[in-house]
Amino acid sequence: MDRLLVTGGSGLLGSNVAYLASTRFDTLFTYNAHQVNIRNCTGVKMDLGDRERVGAVVREFSPHIIIHTAAILGKQCDENLGLAQTTNVDGTGYIAVSAKEVGAKLIHISTDWIFDGKKELNTEDDEPNYLNEYGRTKVKGEEAVQASGASYCIIRTSLYGWNLRVGKLSYQERVLDSLKKNEEFYAPDDQFYNPILVNILAEALFEIYAKDITGILNVASSEVCSRYQFCRTMAEVFGLNSDLVRPVGFSPAYFGIPAPKHQSLDVSKAKGLLETKLPVIREGLSEMKRLRDTGYVTRLRREDKEALHG
Repeated sequence: MDRLLVTGGSGLLGSNVAYLASTRFDTLFTYNAHQVNIRNCTGVKMDLGDRERVGAVVREFSPHIIIHTAAILGKQCDENLGLAQTTNVDGTGYIAVSAKEVGAKLIHISTDWIFDGKKELNTEDDEPNYLNEYGRTKVKGEEAVQASGASYCIIRTSLYGWNLRVGKLSYQERVLDSLKKNEEFYAPDDQFYNPILVNILAEALFEIYAKDITGILNVASSEVCSRYQFCRTMAEVFGLNSDLVRPVGFSPAYFGIPAPKHQSLDVSKAKGLLETKLPVIREGLSEMKRLRDTGYVTRLRREDKEALHG
C-alpha cells in the first residue's frame, strides 16, 4: 500500500482527503493549531514554518505522495502577513524540497484567487495577477514548488463541502446554517466562480497520482455561476427557502479584501485527462446532500467527536 502524507488534516479539504484515502493508502496527516482524529489515519503535529520539523516528518514517513492542502486563507493573510508568508510560501517550499529528497510526488493545492478577475475564464497558461496577500502568497508557493525539483502537480481550484470540525463552517455551510434559521443570506450576483465538492476533488487528486499527471491543472466544476446563483441552487437542492438568498453587488467589503470578480477556471484540460467527472453545480450540490443523507458527515465527524469528548 502506497504511503500518503496529507498536510492540513484539520481543514476542509485535508480532512476529507485523508478520510477518503484511509482505505486506499497508508495515510499520515498533519495538523498544527487544531488536533483532530480521522478514521484509520495517523495524525502528527507539524508547524509548516519549522523547516527541521517538516523535513523530519517527511523523511520518517517517506511517503510516495504528498497532498499539500495546508494554507492560510483569504483576509487572514492580509491580517497576518508574517504567518501567511511562513505558511503559504516558506512552508510550501519546505514541503516541496522534502518531497524531492524522498522521491515523493507532490500535489500542491493552489487557488483561483491568483488572478485579477478581468478575464472570465482562466486557463493553466494565463499569467497570475493577484489582488491581495492571499493571492500573492499562493503564487509564491507555486513558484517554490516549481523550483524545488520535485515531481509535482499544482492544482488550481475552488471548493466546498462538509467540514470535519464541528462549528467550523465553510462559506457554503454558512449559507445552509442561515437558511435553516430562516435568515436571509446575501450573495453577489455579479461575481462568478465554479467550485467543486471536496469529495469529487479528492477523487481527482487520487487519479492524478495514479496517472502521474504533472504540471499545472485546473480542477473545478464544469459550470460557472454567480455566488447568488450558487446559493439559490443550494437552497433548492436542500429543500430550503431560496427566496431568503438575496442578491447584492460585488465589492471588496464582501470578503474584507480586494477579490477577483471572475474566479472561474477553464477545466478543458482536466476533462481531457481525467476519468473523474467534473460535475455541473446542481450535480455537485446534490452529491453534497446525498453525503449528508447517507451518513457520511456523521461518520466523518464521529471519531473526532469521540476524541474530543472521550
